[in-house]
Amino acid sequence: MGNTKAKRPIMQIPPELSHYIRDALQSGQSKDEIAKTLRTADWTETEIDTALAGWGKPDGAGAIPHPMRSSTARDALFYALLFVVFAMVAGNTLTLLFAQINLWLPDPDEPARYSRLAGLRWSMAALIVFGPVFWWIDRTDRRATATDPARRHGTMRRWLSAIAMLIAVITLLGDALYLIYSWLDGQITLRFLVKSATVALMALIVLAYFREDRDLPLPLLPLPAAWGLIALAVVALGLAFRAVGGPAQGQMEQRDQWRLSDLRNLSEEIHMCPGIDQNDLPETLEPMTCASNPARLTGFASSITYTRVGPTEYALCTEVEFPPAIEGYGLRIDGNTVCIQHRTN
Repeated sequence: MGNTKAKRPIMQIPPELSHYIRDALQSGQSKDEIAKTLRTADWTETEIDTALAGWGKPDGAGAIPHPMRSSTARDALFYALLFVVFAMVAGNTLTLLFAQINLWLPDPDEPARYSRLAGLRWSMAALIVFGPVFWWIDRTDRRATATDPARRHGTMRRWLSAIAMLIAVITLLGDALYLIYSWLDGQITLRFLVKSATVALMALIVLAYFREDRDLPLPLLPLPAAWGLIALAVVALGLAFRAVGGPAQGQMEQRDQWRLSDLRNLSEEIHMCPGIDQNDLPETLEPMTCASNPARLTGFASSITYTRVGPTEYALCTEVEFPPAIEGYGLRIDGNTVCIQHRTN
């Protein structure tokens, strides 16, 4: 008896099913007869076995409930995590795809800025973290559902699925509304159409994933919607790596930021450099001799060069590794050389 109880499926039993079994046992029906009747009403084997295991009928006694430990909290945690991870993968995939569309179909009135691409590293990091987690959770859910079809009807799963599908439907309707408005307003562009199609595709994947079978609606080729999302995420991540590079590229950009920080700091220090006539700047100068606090500078400061442009005007220059990532007011970029020019009065 102890082993039987240990092997019982742990799940939440619908109250109406439990009440029906109690009444049927009280009326004298056997568990086999009750199970046969429940099968004709489309209850799953797991639900029937679990519900019947919750009741006993000793000789000469009425139906007696057995203690059943619900797994509602555990299921809630599992499906809430699945919902959040799915949202992270879908949202960041959409962000990276939008960035690629902006890159392939640039707006002539919008200046091209590398910083907008470099900012995608957050979304890239999110996909690297949450992509494998989503694959593992979805795989776990599929295996558990194949073993226990009753999971499809779990309260938490159905509620979160309904919320996700509602968001997807609202997104589709909003996408269609904005598309028609832009058409009526004469603002339709190829980039806008491609972005609208991308949003619609993602919304359709969401709708397909949160159906009970979680498969894409492809009659000739049954394909899990999760595979479609993961494939899009891999493509978006690969294109993003191609556009902004990997860790080596990020290290170059970070070193260039340190160089620019040193450049700006030293350019301000020259205004207060002791022993220099601000109305007649020297022809040559070692910028580091003017640093009032060398500790806040990096080792790249020693490579900064000074050039006298006029009696009260000078330029400090440094070499950078990746000029396309250099942005900032007052900077002059010539090849790999970045300069900042100042007047002392």
